[in-house]
Amino acid sequence: MMQKRWTALALAALMLVTTSCHRQTQPEDSSQSSQSTWTQSADSSQREEPEPVKEPPSWEEGRTVDDLPDDYNGLELPIQGATGYASVKLPLWAAMEDSEAAALAVEEWEKAQEEAERLAQEQAAAAAQAQGQAQAAAQASDTAAPETPVSEAESVPGAEPVQTQPDTSSSEETAAPAQEQPAQAQDGAQPEEGQTQPEQPAAEEGSSAGEAPAPETPAAPEPTAPQTESPAAPETGETPEGEAGTEPEEEEKPPTLTDGALALLAPGTPFTVLREEGAWWEIAVTADCFTDEEQIETESRETTGWVEHKYCFVNLPDVIPSIIYDATNSYSSHFVSCGKRIPEVTGEAFYPSKTYNQRLGKMEFMMPVLYSMAFRLCEAQQNALAEGNSLILYEGYRPHSVQTQVLSALSAIARTDPEVKEAVTGEPWSISWFISGGYSNHQRGYAVDMGLAKVTATKEYTTGGLRYVRVWNYERYEMPTPIHELSRAAATFTAPVTINSTTAWKSAELSQDMAANEPALGLQRYCTDAELTPLASEWWHFNDLATRSQVLSNQGTGGFAISSVRSTAPG
Repeated sequence: MMQKRWTALALAALMLVTTSCHRQTQPEDSSQSSQSTWTQSADSSQREEPEPVKEPPSWEEGRTVDDLPDDYNGLELPIQGATGYASVKLPLWAAMEDSEAAALAVEEWEKAQEEAERLAQEQAAAAAQAQGQAQAAAQASDTAAPETPVSEAESVPGAEPVQTQPDTSSSEETAAPAQEQPAQAQDGAQPEEGQTQPEQPAAEEGSSAGEAPAPETPAAPEPTAPQTESPAAPETGETPEGEAGTEPEEEEKPPTLTDGALALLAPGTPFTVLREEGAWWEIAVTADCFTDEEQIETESRETTGWVEHKYCFVNLPDVIPSIIYDATNSYSSHFVSCGKRIPEVTGEAFYPSKTYNQRLGKMEFMMPVLYSMAFRLCEAQQNALAEGNSLILYEGYRPHSVQTQVLSALSAIARTDPEVKEAVTGEPWSISWFISGGYSNHQRGYAVDMGLAKVTATKEYTTGGLRYVRVWNYERYEMPTPIHELSRAAATFTAPVTINSTTAWKSAELSQDMAANEPALGLQRYCTDAELTPLASEWWHFNDLATRSQVLSNQGTGGFAISSVRSTAPG
């Protein structure tokens, strides 16, 4: 009996030692957070173990990171070597001038179409006016004929030619109708060729007697007029006269803005940025990323060309490495409502997580936004670092499929849970303020979800001979709610604010929880000082409306997931 007890005690001690050793093991080269969670990377064997939960840090003023990152033209690292992505179907050009030539061809074609339409309208108006005049003249001639009695014609034979000739051909007022209605002008010459032989003697008996059947005689010549026009109609397919010569130009396929492009990159296509020149990037991309419509013929799978970067995403860790990245929706979604799990949403991994980033020499999340937004996020991060804090980026681009899945699941739970229903639909809010039913700014590429952390340690690194700084240790601040709490509890303001205004939020009233939370106010200040706009219903959400204005005519719809990077060292 005593031996069994000693054996049990020995096993318990062994288990205690093993557990203690396991807890002391830390992953190599990984930032530590007091509130970090299990993170599944592209390599499922590598996980970050959570530390014991501690009290959130207190807000301090006047602190600063000892070694701020360098500035490379508004970013922490140059764009050269960073991974970019097409946000829409994007033409790849051999030279920037080819795009200008295509745009010029479209502009000239549109001007030609406008001019042709103007001329057609003028011709139609002139024809309508001439037809109206002809009809008026015809009516005038029809009413003028009965005014000459038959008895006068017989009593004054010398006057008959003077009255009858102007009625048919010599009058200036009836000259136009004579051309428009040739059958009437030929009434005096055509009876012999027509089928009105019984009427011919009547016409010979007296010229005034022949005027009575004149309105009836056009019935015979009328078919001959369309016969002269009908051959042109089947050949051209056009009914207006005189337009046969312009038909080949109208049948030609109009030019497009992608004519002459090497290929069309499908939305979500990854590429490496080689260099930047004005509004353009020279990129390297593999041929298998081209759309089916336009395939470039090349023996090599790799090709280079130029794209307009305003329609491109950039992978944020490549250009702002000091931000803390934690794409929760890529490994375990934090979406809840009233603190309650949302079935088929909470804890789900919606899209690929971390992958190895050669530029940074580590596993890192893929976090894309439109390129111009990266500069404002970099400014917001510099504002935070200057006070000893750092942004935490939870999500940038979000696939539309994720958006619709969350909306469907939240709507379902709101139908059965009165508390959730009131939290997302109670006045003055609606469910669309917490998860959009259409295409949100996350799909467009100019919205981010962020939190804030207190920096306790940084480390310096180099890539391509260039220096950059990463946050090594940090503590997350306690915010009004956990990230992605979909309810009015997370509201920034007490009521909705126009979403596309850069100034309306300034006069809005802060919610009670927001007004009492210094870290949340600090996050808002860092972002708004960088010209990002807060969302009324979510303290963590910020829009870049300046970037939005650049892509309004050609916005993405989020029909893809980001699954790879092509990052290399700059230079």
